[in-house]
Amino acid sequence: MGSVGIDFILQAAVGLLVITAPFDPVKLLFFNQTVTARGMGRTGGALRLTLYVTVILAIAALVGKEALTAMGINLDAFGAVGGLVIALMGFEMLYSGGASQAQGERQREEGPESGDGLLIPLAIPMIAGPGAITTMITFSSQNTSWAGLGAMATAIAAVAIVTFGFYRYMGSLLARMKPTTVAIMARLGGLILATLGFQMLLAGIGNFYG
Repeated sequence: MGSVGIDFILQAAVGLLVITAPFDPVKLLFFNQTVTARGMGRTGGALRLTLYVTVILAIAALVGKEALTAMGINLDAFGAVGGLVIALMGFEMLYSGGASQAQGERQREEGPESGDGLLIPLAIPMIAGPGAITTMITFSSQNTSWAGLGAMATAIAAVAIVTFGFYRYMGSLLARMKPTTVAIMARLGGLILATLGFQMLLAGIGNFYG
């Protein structure tokens, strides 16, 4: 494809925002624990976290497709399987009312580790985890033009802006959200994610069979 429409850009941005879920209040609590334990300022911690997430997603968008091609994996087939994985993650969020295992739910429950807790496990896998990486590769494989690359850059920029803005400015407000509210938001995000994943699955199947 030589060009992309606004719908593709919006799907990429919304899908990536939902699957990374940087605005998750529980992840914010993890962030607060980490910056406090490491003696970091909130601004510096938010900038570092945003940089980590941006680099991880950018590498997935730029290198992931080429890596699949080098391994002889059909991009349309990967897009279909990636859509299925994303849809399953959405269903897991929909029924559990929380993050999926691919979004780092287990690491989040275990709490901060030694070392730079902003990189591991907060940036990866809790925010830019396997699900987000799969999403980036899947969307980039659906459009290999410069316009498609621009759409990926727009999606990554949206995640970066939301990540920094939330952890720097909105944290104290949203951290006080009730667990039931968090669960409702997770289920709504899961429904959106499942729908996008199913659309990507159908698109990959359609492209594969021409």
